[in-house]
Amino acid sequence: MSGLGTLVRLALRRNRWFLTVWLLALVVVVPATAAAYEQVVPDLGQGRLVIEGLANNPTMRAMLGPPFSLTEPGGFTVWRVGTFVATLAGVMSVLGTVRLTRADEEAGRTELLRSGVVGRHAPLAAATLVGLGACTLLGLLVSGAMVAVGTDPTGSAAFGLGVALTAGMFVGVGALAAQLTGSARAARGIGLAVLGVAYLVRAVADGVPADSPLRRLQWASPVEWMALARPYADERWSVLLLPAVLTAVLVALAVWAEARRDHGSGPWLPRPGPPTAGELLSSPSGLAWRLQRGTVLAWAVALAVFAGAIGSLTPSFAAMFSDLPQLEELLLRMGAGAEQLTQGFYVAMLSILVLVIAAHGLQLLGRLQHEETEGRAGIVLSTDVRRTRFALSHTLLALGAPTVLLLVCGALLAVPQAVDDGSWAVVTDVVAGAAALLPGVWLVVGLGLLLHGWVPQAGWIAWLVVGWSLVITWIGALLSLPDWLLELTPFARLPQLPVEDMRWLPVVVTTVVAAALLAVGLAGYRRRDLEA
Repeated sequence: MSGLGTLVRLALRRNRWFLTVWLLALVVVVPATAAAYEQVVPDLGQGRLVIEGLANNPTMRAMLGPPFSLTEPGGFTVWRVGTFVATLAGVMSVLGTVRLTRADEEAGRTELLRSGVVGRHAPLAAATLVGLGACTLLGLLVSGAMVAVGTDPTGSAAFGLGVALTAGMFVGVGALAAQLTGSARAARGIGLAVLGVAYLVRAVADGVPADSPLRRLQWASPVEWMALARPYADERWSVLLLPAVLTAVLVALAVWAEARRDHGSGPWLPRPGPPTAGELLSSPSGLAWRLQRGTVLAWAVALAVFAGAIGSLTPSFAAMFSDLPQLEELLLRMGAGAEQLTQGFYVAMLSILVLVIAAHGLQLLGRLQHEETEGRAGIVLSTDVRRTRFALSHTLLALGAPTVLLLVCGALLAVPQAVDDGSWAVVTDVVAGAAALLPGVWLVVGLGLLLHGWVPQAGWIAWLVVGWSLVITWIGALLSLPDWLLELTPFARLPQLPVEDMRWLPVVVTTVVAAALLAVGLAGYRRRDLEA
């Protein structure tokens, strides 16, 4: 392990802003939710009845996880944002670990480091130590923040430890994925796919009835183990041995795999292509599709399965009201009702799906910059392909694939309810709601192209907009933030069908702004020098 200390310091130096932004974003959410508990659940029996009734509803359980001890701020926070924070911490771990392993190897930095006095496994060990250190710091910050807002110290320790171990487990996933493929892009795809499957398994297991055999799948989902440790509710510390042991196994497998592969290679390498290019590759748009079809299809399958699985739980709202007539009466007095609550569910799910799909659009657009930095864009542009045409080939895919995917997911969300009601009108309504949110996706992609066209180094700003929108959507209303702050997202002013009436002005304005951003971005890309 020669040079390990130096490599750790180098990894910290290179990842300091990446980790700082992630840690701050994740930590702020937790104490803010706990501090808002008294506003969300006033000290009244009716308020607690609403929360407990919703928590026991299969759909809400599928969205948020298993509820324990909702009568105090700590347990409510774990249920409301605990799984959300643990899952996003897993994303941080996968991206950060692949960034320091396979991405550095692909860029040639690892080979340069190994030309010095550096042990074979030192780069992997340094990346793993930095990742686990960041996860440990996240756990300490979560625990400290929860104690600071007055929650039980023991429960806070279990909460923080559960988040840290969940995130650390995906450091192991990222480290192993980096040994299996020949590119950082594929390694990230494997790591995030594992995380996505784990979250889907958790959602299905939590959403089924308690006596269903599928409920046992809770224990098969790593993102569920933190909640199953029951912070603030008679903690089960032994459950946290599961992520700890799995982390050790994954890291050991990563070291074992690294010792048995050549530098720059892996067991899952792309297959050699045909000796001559097909007709599809005769145009920039065909090339863009060929490069990204695997990514598009993987996202389409994952999100379609998720939308169908979550949508299948929608008819359970009626069962909840039949079991809790007091809750039904209370909600009716509040101006709601079973039908309105179901529509609210569709709006909530669409507001989450549209952000995930907007991130997919940015990922597809990011291939444009990847081709440029890898030098392949220069090769294509050395032919008679114009810059604008080359940029449009990736931009149109980044616009078109999310558009189709959002509409399909909207339909899949509503199909179970349509089958249960015997009427397909709800499918039309939810698809219309999805379509009303599409200009926000186009605006995000337009912002990404604008930044790439003029300031490629600032492309992270578009991702920051998506991340901010996700936080606002998930817990913005819960924290009672000012209305002007809640509206600082590309989607805030768009009509939320089928709950709200259609308003064409914000849809048209957002579409026009998105088109303007795309046009200005294309103009900048045509004028600036290519990145080396």
